[in-house]
Amino acid sequence: MDKSLRAAALACGAAVLTAWSPGAHAAYTFYNDDGANGTLSGGYPQFTITGADDGSGNDDTAFYVQTYAAATTVSFTWHYVSLDSGGSAYDPAGWILDGAETQLSVDGGPGTTSGGALTVSIGAGQTFGWYVHSFDSTGGAGVLAVAPDPPPPVPEPSEAAMLLAALAAAVAATRRRP
Repeated sequence: MDKSLRAAALACGAAVLTAWSPGAHAAYTFYNDDGANGTLSGGYPQFTITGADDGSGNDDTAFYVQTYAAATTVSFTWHYVSLDSGGSAYDPAGWILDGAETQLSVDGGPGTTSGGALTVSIGAGQTFGWYVHSFDSTGGAGVLAVAPDPPPPVPEPSEAAMLLAALAAAVAATRRRP
């Protein structure tokens, strides 16, 4: 294999491994404002935030955030369920970038669920994360589960064979040129 082609393949492989390794992301921080009792289970990239439900009647938010040193993108899937007897409008959830909240959950009655997949571009020095807000901290909590966006599917053996044959033909064609 040509040295430049091998170097490019190794660099590409290293970039992919770095992007998926746990150390590629700085540590996220979980906190509640106003002393609420929201909880976090798991950790980035797969975790669940449960909003406040301490019966206080306070307006509280649970956050899971970090500040990125370099520009990046974060791709994730999410699922939300409202356990609030008043419905999901009392416990919205979403993502936050530099203090600006973007709601993902759909407002509805008790037991409302919603979900999807999203990619967010983050600039160097920006703070990004997720939140579950509770307007009253009573009647049940909102729950936001986040997981990494699934990797692309593994090609079928016949597709992989065709891809390898095409790559081999391309390499052979470059070697035959004068």
